[in-house]
Amino acid sequence: MTGDKGDFWHAVREATRQLKAKHGIPCPECRRLHPKADPTILLPGDRCRVDGYRDRRARLTQRDIAELGKRDPLRGTPSADFPEGE
Repeated sequence: MTGDKGDFWHAVREATRQLKAKHGIPCPECRRLHPKADPTILLPGDRCRVDGYRDRRARLTQRDIAELGKRDPLRGTPSADFPEGE
C-alpha cells in the first residue's frame, strides 16, 4: 500500500503515458541515428535527451491536457472545466 506521495507520482506517470499516447511522436533523430533502438516519444516542445532534437510543435495547452478522459490528470477526479454530466 502506497502513501499519498506514491499515489500522486503514480498518477503523474500515468498522465504522462496518456499524453504521450495521444500527442507524442517518435524522435526522428533517434530513428535516423539509432535505427535498432526504440525512439524517444516526444510531446510538443520537448527536447530529446539522447540526441538533443527539439520538437517544434506548439506546446500543449491546459485544455489539451484536461481533455484526457475529461479528468484532471494529476488528481484523477473530474475537472472543473469538464463536469461528468456533460
